Amino acid sequence: MPKTNSLEDALAEAASPEMAPPGRREPRTAPSGRTKLVGAHVPEAVHRQLRVLAAQEGSAMQDLIREALNGLFAKHKLPPIA
Repeated sequence: MPKTNSLEDALAEAASPEMAPPGRREPRTAPSGRTKLVGAHVPEAVHRQLRVLAAQEGSAMQDLIREALNGLFAKHKLPPIA
């Protein structure tokens, strides 16, 4: 009788679509497919509040950051390109 690899079985089961966490989706990239990372150090409370807001809105933190950047661009009379 062939021996089964329980780790392989567990990984295959975890990778099944029905086991994917709710609200998860493929990462978005710019139409050209080329993006750059923009990072900032913020207080833990800011990070936590952003995570909570993203969960409440059912969106990704990245989408909220893009929305905030577009608001900043509009304030300075620049096109909203984020």
